[in-house]
Amino acid sequence: MQNSEIYIENDKWQAPFLLAASFQGLIKFQGSQFKNGVLHWQFTPVDTAKILLQQFETKTEPHIPARDLLEAIDTFWRQISEMKNVRDGGRENGLD
Repeated sequence: MQNSEIYIENDKWQAPFLLAASFQGLIKFQGSQFKNGVLHWQFTPVDTAKILLQQFETKTEPHIPARDLLEAIDTFWRQISEMKNVRDGGRENGLD
């Protein structure tokens, strides 16, 4: 799923972490896609994404401010909700 230039992430913990890292200028957020019912976020450069995720998994630097991480998590779930709403024909709360 990943080409040599763009790191694609859809994990509910890792994707928001990378987005929060982009708020700090540590990586560049390239956009998102909703494909086959799954939200995919795209980041560059790939090597930096891998390093940041390794640091995330081992709980080492960099320090990402809690507010940035919470905002990124909120953005992730909001995009999922919006895409599901579009997929389901614009219905909200089960109403037509």
